[in-house]
Amino acid sequence: MSSRSHTGQGAGRHRLHRGAVACAAVILAWGALGPAPSALAAATSGLPAWYAATQPSGVFSLAPAVACVSGGSDCVAIGAGTACAKMVGIICVAQRSFNVAEYSRDSGLSWQVAPVPASTDGQFIGLAAVSCAPAGRSRTDCAAWAMLTPGIGASPSEQVAYFSDNGGASWAVASPPVPVGQASWQAPVVSCYEVDLGVDCVGAPDSAGTVYSTNGGASWSASSSLPSRSFGPLAAQDLSCVVSRGQMDCVGVGYVFDAATSTPADTAWYSADGGAKWAPSVLPQRVGELNTVSCFAARGQVSCAALGTETTGAITANVAVYSHDAGKSWSNSVFPAHVALPSPWGSVSCAAAGARTECAASGSTLLFSTDGGAYWATTTDPNGAWGDLDCLPSAPGPSCYVVGARAAYSGDGGATWSASKAARGFDVEDSSLHDNIACASVGDCVVAATTELFSSNPAA
Repeated sequence: MSSRSHTGQGAGRHRLHRGAVACAAVILAWGALGPAPSALAAATSGLPAWYAATQPSGVFSLAPAVACVSGGSDCVAIGAGTACAKMVGIICVAQRSFNVAEYSRDSGLSWQVAPVPASTDGQFIGLAAVSCAPAGRSRTDCAAWAMLTPGIGASPSEQVAYFSDNGGASWAVASPPVPVGQASWQAPVVSCYEVDLGVDCVGAPDSAGTVYSTNGGASWSASSSLPSRSFGPLAAQDLSCVVSRGQMDCVGVGYVFDAATSTPADTAWYSADGGAKWAPSVLPQRVGELNTVSCFAARGQVSCAALGTETTGAITANVAVYSHDAGKSWSNSVFPAHVALPSPWGSVSCAAAGARTECAASGSTLLFSTDGGAYWATTTDPNGAWGDLDCLPSAPGPSCYVVGARAAYSGDGGATWSASKAARGFDVEDSSLHDNIACASVGDCVVAATTELFSSNPAA
């Protein structure tokens, strides 16, 4: 998920190569002793690699959103395609855009095309968020919110919700609560989880408001919030949900509008019922703009980490906060200063590591935390960051992927990174796309590039 989530940052997003975890641990141990070049080369040869997945050629014209079912084998990708509508000799003089999806039954190794209904006025998907979860043992439900545009490079004008009850093999238009408008800078967010043999979802499709679904995204209802004379509804820039203690806890970060001044005020909200009802969190003073969040349940406790920026006059600074009570209250994190400032942050992802929670974050640099986001430190960055990031529990520490113009892998929760080997054409750097990477399990991951899908499994 993700999140981003995404998985929570997105939901249903999980990660990497089993053999790479042990290999990364060896690299870390040898690094302190100064290994011989031949030994280091042998160790790094086992790092995760990316391979072009088997799929129909020329399906996507823009990088699609991707999602996989955690622990399963179903993956989906949804976005826009473009085909030539008129040729003059060997030159295409007119193009035709359409909405399209692909689905995989083998954790992203091979893909098939699934049609996606067009909107009423024929607009196509410019950016999307998608999430999948198992509906019992026999079915996978997927929900997507798509930002629609009238043409390439045009500003978004509306959004539409799609859903699939067969793991992405076919899609239908969902029932939003009301017509949804869209600010051109506000990307959609959606997160789904299995709850009581069904699939619940929470989404932030609109520039002001959140929605929720209890039927896998087939229909949506507007969320409610505690009444406030001062502020309007939450406009979430990121959501993260986890199932814990029999309930679906969600956290949203973004802003609300001050009714008196009509200006945005930064905030975080929380929900203990899957996004149906929200309440404002207790935040430290001057926390700044939070735009990415990740929550994780461990030992009966839901912890969250959120990052963003604060601008005071002409000075911009990084900000980070953490919560150990499912987003109800937050404390300021200890955060390192560095020259390059992210705006917005790329991604944050947290995972359990024994008795603690570790987190990694990507933005203008890579950072890590070994205490659930209370204290952050910078790390070596072989990637250039800016892309989507995902972590999951493994030994000896959480396994993390980050993708951008290149890919990098960490076997210790983001403390150290090594550049992954990537297939030709691997390029998913996009600071506004929250759903570049999705994983079905440790070793089975998918990355969406501009026109291709890549898999971490060499069988692809």
